[in-house]
Amino acid sequence: MTATTTAVLLIALPAGTAALVLGLARYATLAGLVAILGSVASLVVSVVALAGAGAGPAGDPFADGRATGQDLAIGGVDLPLTLGLSSTSVFLVLTVSLVVAAVQTYSAWFLADDDRRGVFHATTALFAGAMSLVVLSSDLVLTIVGWEVMGWCSYLLIGHWSRRPAPRRAAHTAFMVTRTADTGLLLGMAVLIAGAGTTGRAEVVEYWTSAGDPTLRSTALVLIVIGVLGKSAQLPFHDWLLDAMAGPTPASALIHAATMVAAGTVVLGQLFPVLVQADAARAVLGVSVAVTMLLAALLALVEPDFKRLLAWSTISQIGVMLAPLAAAGSGPAVGSALGHLYGHAIFKALLFLTIGWLAATGGSTRWDALVGSARTHRVALVAWVAGLVSLAGVPLVLGGVTKEHVIAAVAQDSDARGGVSDLVLTSLLVTAVVTAAYATRALLVAVRGVGRGGPRAVRARAVMPGAVAGVLVVLAVVSILGAIVLGVRLPLAGEVPLPLFIGVLALVLLGIAVGYLLDISGVQARLVEGRLGTLVGQGLHVGRLQQVLVVRPVLALAHFVAFLDREVIDSYVRAVASGVLGLGEVGTRAHARSRPTSALALLGVGVLLVVGIGVLAVGGTS
Repeated sequence: MTATTTAVLLIALPAGTAALVLGLARYATLAGLVAILGSVASLVVSVVALAGAGAGPAGDPFADGRATGQDLAIGGVDLPLTLGLSSTSVFLVLTVSLVVAAVQTYSAWFLADDDRRGVFHATTALFAGAMSLVVLSSDLVLTIVGWEVMGWCSYLLIGHWSRRPAPRRAAHTAFMVTRTADTGLLLGMAVLIAGAGTTGRAEVVEYWTSAGDPTLRSTALVLIVIGVLGKSAQLPFHDWLLDAMAGPTPASALIHAATMVAAGTVVLGQLFPVLVQADAARAVLGVSVAVTMLLAALLALVEPDFKRLLAWSTISQIGVMLAPLAAAGSGPAVGSALGHLYGHAIFKALLFLTIGWLAATGGSTRWDALVGSARTHRVALVAWVAGLVSLAGVPLVLGGVTKEHVIAAVAQDSDARGGVSDLVLTSLLVTAVVTAAYATRALLVAVRGVGRGGPRAVRARAVMPGAVAGVLVVLAVVSILGAIVLGVRLPLAGEVPLPLFIGVLALVLLGIAVGYLLDISGVQARLVEGRLGTLVGQGLHVGRLQQVLVVRPVLALAHFVAFLDREVIDSYVRAVASGVLGLGEVGTRAHARSRPTSALALLGVGVLLVVGIGVLAVGGTS
């Protein structure tokens, strides 16, 4: 199988599955079966492609094995429309395929009674195809297409339960926030394409790293970073991801794990040779992720709802993921960022799917409804522990290894790169402590079983479908042992020196101790149930702030423009119309009052005038 065929197949399989499932949407069981088989087929093709893919060069890990596209030209700009196959790109597609297969299988149980389950399966498959297009694209136009389709699919998935007001509002919020930020990405891409005269990513990178205007380059990259911050739910665009919790849990697992919020890391990784020369863009990215990762981790520590806790965690971990691109040197930056993308995709999908099952047994995702819930089934217990251990960054497990590589990449010669690198590194180290603390909190609540009323009895054993158990077991195993493949399949993730390893281990242990002490002392419960927890549970009233600062001014401006259009501009039109109507009315009345003799006299005068003018004209010509 050629590189062209493989690349097209990796995108066409999920896209074709989406079309087929949509056609079968009325037959929910059959649609679900086709969706699962399609996702498994994509996973198999990804494994086969990975076995035959070559490793991309360290400077451009997405460049190897480029496939041939249509090579069009429009308005003096070349459109190669090519796809790229490398070990890195195919490995990321495999990660997406694994998560999507797990989500499709899980959704067949979670949405078993949903009359629109077929539509959900189809949208999930299309979402996977769009993310695969972003990963495999070697053309900026194709990247934009995949990026925009993902935004549309996220709107549909978040608002899947559209008969309820909360999901509808959440979908609208996600659409408006991400679309606003996407304007920056589209403008930035347009600048890069116009300057290079082509949409081919390799040619664009070569032009802007060698001959492009530095000011224009920085402007373009700042705009692209704004688009990435919006899709990645980084400050100040974070609120939409919290509202997205109103959607179905499988949608949350998909959006938070391997697709939309991680797409920005891929795009910046593909453009990293240009980004590393745009200091202003890296500064914007660095400040945003440094503040976001720490603030979101602190808020997760006091969030009353565990599904929203995982949302805060995602916001924080995406900041960790983007940190090397903002602050690391040119060597291990891309590899360490993509490594954490892979690790986060696995353990966060596991945690979301597990919380969905725990909530089904407990009736809610609030912390007090989930007390002791992980002990209702051995698989749920193993899955919850494995996911949180990986999230906490315990060394040697997947999440621990990827986080260590991120910290090592940022720490390497950070003093030579200025204050932003120091800020990001400090935030990373503190975030490692806080992450371990809130992961410990989530573990103790669901496993140890201590709530507001003290220790609780073990709940009745709950029945878990075999397919759900299988999905959780696979993801749990990869969350623990998945670091084994990092060294051979991701580009130049860097080395973790022994002193750094020991230091990170100490920080994780400190975080675990803090989480345990907060829990047994009762401080944790008082924080969660107090004003702070209530405020965090209400999203820090960011929605109200958006109403005051954005929605109301925009609506007021719209009303003012409508007033000008209606009362000022239209007044001239109405005046002309009134004048014409008035003249018509005067003529009508004059005609009604006139006598026949008067009319004949006027007609005769008119005829005489015409004859006279004609005689004069003839005489003049002779």
